Amino acid sequence: MGVVGAALRGFGKALAKKGDGKTIKSVKPAKRLTERRKNTEDLFKIRHKHGLDPVKANIQTSVKKTSAVNDRFDKAQKSRKDYNKNLKKKALGGASAGVVGVVGAHEGAKRKWPKYKKVMESDVVIKDGKLGLRPKKKK
Repeated sequence: MGVVGAALRGFGKALAKKGDGKTIKSVKPAKRLTERRKNTEDLFKIRHKHGLDPVKANIQTSVKKTSAVNDRFDKAQKSRKDYNKNLKKKALGGASAGVVGVVGAHEGAKRKWPKYKKVMESDVVIKDGKLGLRPKKKK
């Protein structure tokens, strides 16, 4: 069913719930209306160019088919967008879990091995051509 049909169904549901005191404040317009209309007009131009008389051709059937193709396209786009959004969430969740794991391992290592703690909490300096450690300055 097209955009108009969906809007009418929405109005019908709202009217059926009239006793609840709910009113329709706004109706969201469908996406890509201009592009969908252009697709339909292009289809009719092509048909006319190849000698099909628009009056003889069943226009209503053609419009319904074009609308159905556009609906499938919109549904596929939304599905792809949702899939990518979920993929990003999973990637961020995995990355944050990895960071938590590394921080936890770092803290555990500092408790277990005092030398590790001393090295991690120090700056590396070169003095007389030799590497050495110096405590980090407190800010």
